[in-house]
Amino acid sequence: MNGDISLEIMGPIFTAVSGDVSLALKVLELKPEAIVLDVGTGAAQCALSLALQGVDVVTGEPATDTSIYAGKDWYDKAKRLGVAERITFQPFAAHDMPFPERSFDAVFFFGVLHHIDEVQRQAVFHEAFRVIKPGGPMVFFEPKAKTLEVVRRSDPGHPDAANPEEYTQGFGTRVDKITGQMMHISIFRNIA
Repeated sequence: MNGDISLEIMGPIFTAVSGDVSLALKVLELKPEAIVLDVGTGAAQCALSLALQGVDVVTGEPATDTSIYAGKDWYDKAKRLGVAERITFQPFAAHDMPFPERSFDAVFFFGVLHHIDEVQRQAVFHEAFRVIKPGGPMVFFEPKAKTLEVVRRSDPGHPDAANPEEYTQGFGTRVDKITGQMMHISIFRNIA
């Protein structure tokens, strides 16, 4: 889809989000038939970006999430962008996913980990590794300091970015790090 149309439909921040998602996808080299789990739908900027780049996406957030980031109406935008058929929404909690083992080629967490209660973060890693196919990546996007400054203008109580490496003990992972325009990107692969 034309970048001008995406910008018109999604707004200016989508260009940066899409750029960071695209950067991760280049490193991952997912196959065209890949199915990615996008944890924490929000405004579906990550899911829409993935779908625009040809990836099928299952996305979700807890049905009970009442934060300012959850429950956004994104489906009309997906239709206007021509990718609604590539995105499936299902409510779920990141620490207790309703999916069978080895269901996804990758799991993405775009700006999500720092919103998850710290005592649940290790369970989130466990669940993500459970639902990823063997060798599949788990990708965390956590906001850079400059991004947090911008976010805190409208959400002064927004939490600090999390360091996903703090929750990988005992998982036998390798991590690759990339710096995007908005986010620090950590790509974990299970090597155990």
